[in-house]
Order: sequence, then structure tokens, then C-alpha cells
Amino acid sequence: MIWMYERGEEKLRLETRYDKASSSYELIWHRPDGTHTVEQFNSETAYRIRLDAVEQHLKTDKWMSSGPPQILKDGWRM
Repeated sequence: MIWMYERGEEKLRLETRYDKASSSYELIWHRPDGTHTVEQFNSETAYRIRLDAVEQHLKTDKWMSSGPPQILKDGWRM
């Protein structure tokens, strides 16, 4: 899924997916400055705990969701 956030003129994109090749969950940050990072998690529990922390962090830093998430055709566990 792709989640879009805005804060003033800044835009942030978060992508969540399951990497079948490595059997890991991924959280991919696409930051306003053009940089990106990938966080990988070997367990769904650790992944969900991190997502909760990210959501709280974004609220604290005044990021606002800019619409519903976009569902990717692939990239999730089936």
C-alpha cells in the first residue's frame, strides 16, 4: 500500500509491502528531500509495532494524510 502525507508544502510517501523473495515485511520511506530508506521486518508482529510507532510519530510531527491509501497490485503476502 502507498500512504501519502503532507505538511505544508512538504510531501511524504510511505510504502508498505511484503517481499516474497526475502519473506520479510518492508516499510519504505520516500522523503520530501528525495531520499528514501527501507526498513525490513522478519515478523509481522515487529512490523505492526513499527507501523503503530510511525503513525504516532507522524501525528506528533503534524503530518496529515492526503487521501486514502493506494493498494498495490502486487507486493503483499498471499
